[in-house]
Amino acid sequence: MTKKINLLLTAAPVLFLALLTAALAVMRAGLPEVTVRIAGYDPRDLLSGHYIAYTIDWENTDCGQFENGICPKEAFYESGIDGLWGNNHRFYIPERKAAELDRIFRNGENDDRVFEVVYGFAPGFRPLAKRMLINGQDWRKAVD
Repeated sequence: MTKKINLLLTAAPVLFLALLTAALAVMRAGLPEVTVRIAGYDPRDLLSGHYIAYTIDWENTDCGQFENGICPKEAFYESGIDGLWGNNHRFYIPERKAAELDRIFRNGENDDRVFEVVYGFAPGFRPLAKRMLINGQDWRKAVD
């Protein structure tokens, strides 16, 4: 009997995490996609911890893709980093690509490039960053 209880107590957290992961994956895949322009790079903090810290550039974002043609600034503001950064967000990148992406930004090669992040977003849900685009293409193409 004790072995069965130990097995159940060991398996329960694993099953819970697996179900939670599956639910989040289904939710992420099902949310409509919106693309927002990003700006406000600080090269000194660009790749701290292998993420890009950015702000959403609402002035240059097509708000027509949102419900009623209105940009949901408040929803994105509330989903800022830990609710503390406000309009500042992070996009995580693999460590092996960090140096090359850092080079693109530090050498001023981003002057003529448009940087965007594709979010899964629906009213009532927290915006989920899915991928970053550079000139409309996946960011990996810029660093390969």
